[in-house]
Amino acid sequence: MDIVTGAQHLGIELDHAQVQQLERFLDGVEKWSRVYNLTRITNRSQMVTHHLLDSLSLAEFLTDEPLLDVGSGAGFPGVPLAIARPFHDITVLDAAQKRTRFAIQMKGELALENLSVVTARVESYQTEHLFKQVTARAFAPLQDLCQWVQPLLAPGAKVLALKGQYPTSEIEQTRALFPSAQVDSSALDVPGVEAQRHLIEVQF
Repeated sequence: MDIVTGAQHLGIELDHAQVQQLERFLDGVEKWSRVYNLTRITNRSQMVTHHLLDSLSLAEFLTDEPLLDVGSGAGFPGVPLAIARPFHDITVLDAAQKRTRFAIQMKGELALENLSVVTARVESYQTEHLFKQVTARAFAPLQDLCQWVQPLLAPGAKVLALKGQYPTSEIEQTRALFPSAQVDSSALDVPGVEAQRHLIEVQF
């Protein structure tokens, strides 16, 4: 599965420069992973499907409001989204300095002016700018994520968690903790990924 075909399947049109940026980003992930173990997936075609396209599957659910990507790891989904949506302000946050150093390197190499990088644990991150939308991918149980990001949420904010199989228990615990929140789910069709993928949206 190539990037252009996969993105089109997701309803995303990329120009040549964006495709080049995404390819260079994956080059960076491969290079840094040899030293810093940024990702367990090292096969290039799997990186396209299971990291890149999986990240871009979130795009259709986003508004134009600034986005916080919590526990961004090697930059997924924040960096691909920053490339695909160049006018969308995106902040990637991770506690591991090796990962944020990589994100800063990619921000410079790819000239991603819409990308901000923060090194912090989400529980201790302080910002004057509250977010209307927060996302996380393979980071923490939904109920924990929702608890940790409470101080960072603007009124009416939405948490968008990318998950594998439908997380029944996590959703039940989240509803118990936040009875006034609306919890919705969408099954995602990620090109080249046969495993189940779900987006869980928690509207506060």
